[in-house]
Amino acid sequence: MRKLTLAAALLAGWAQAARAQAAAPASEHARRLLDEALVASGAAPRAIDAGPDLVARFKLAAQAAPRSAPALLDYAVALDRAANLERAEAAYLAAASAADFPELRFAAAERAASLAVDRGDADAARAAVALAHAALPDAAAPFVLQGQVALALRDSAAAQSAARSALVRDPQDAGALCVLARAHLAQGNVGVAKLLAARAAKADPEDAEPLLVQAEIARGAGDPAAELAAARAAVETDGDSARAALALGRTLFERGLAVGALEQLSRAAELSPHAPAIRVALGTVLAANGQKAQAVEQFLLAAKRAPGWPEPHLELARVKELDGDAKTALAEAKVFLRLSSKAPPPGHPIHALVQRCEEALRTPAQASVVQ
Repeated sequence: MRKLTLAAALLAGWAQAARAQAAAPASEHARRLLDEALVASGAAPRAIDAGPDLVARFKLAAQAAPRSAPALLDYAVALDRAANLERAEAAYLAAASAADFPELRFAAAERAASLAVDRGDADAARAAVALAHAALPDAAAPFVLQGQVALALRDSAAAQSAARSALVRDPQDAGALCVLARAHLAQGNVGVAKLLAARAAKADPEDAEPLLVQAEIARGAGDPAAELAAARAAVETDGDSARAALALGRTLFERGLAVGALEQLSRAAELSPHAPAIRVALGTVLAANGQKAQAVEQFLLAAKRAPGWPEPHLELARVKELDGDAKTALAEAKVFLRLSSKAPPPGHPIHALVQRCEEALRTPAQASVVQ
């Protein structure tokens, strides 16, 4: 399944897309600048090693070819790897709006949609999807991306519609089948979801995503053994899948296997350094191991990457309360409540946490932030 992350070849291969396109960029000056930047990028083997000088090289190449998708995409990837995500998203959008190389334009739009989803910006995510459709108007891939964004926005009906449009264009598209399976699962149609996940696995045996859908189905059915088996199989199928490592890490942690969980989640963070969900999961394991300072670092990274997502603030509140810092814990709890799209139901841990923090700070009960 196509994931809401940039294609592995773009990040792992580190800006090799333009080199594969012999005609781009158009001018000799732009071609030389891009070639110099690509050569320099060989000294940056890890995703977090892109320093300002390397970013500047790609910026010059992009400025020399302002309508070239390869040059703009490489600049966006450089910014992405340097963790300058706001500028990276703008650069991806520029690449997606370029005049050449539709496949690269689609890849840029896909990553822009991912970053917008992480920020909790539904309108920006949909705008990126529109650029993906403009890049590849007759392909299934933009509809798969549209479905993934709809799932991320909890719109299972829209996800189902997009997946069906993709399958009209390619009945064996594993990504579309996985989107459709997840949409049915969200609607409670477990049997249909199982059939679609099996069909997706048959369509692409080397894709971990159908196995992850199977793990999600097993979780919903309360079958931990099947969930663990599916998550392990997903990692074995694709060792470079951050989503597979995340799923296995979470599953291992829930079964008390903290060492294995930490190994898988650390691997997931290496594969996808800026994914907020991975940072929260890793921070949760670190906190459980008593590594509170490292856990706080992970939660803060997640909050920075996804400012509209409440979950990192709940975890920060928990750690800060354990640290005896009721004031900060209460402040983070307030952020969690403010960002939550729905009021947490009775019995949610946030209520007891707020009450304990208020009592510790001796605030009047009638001033409770949950009232």
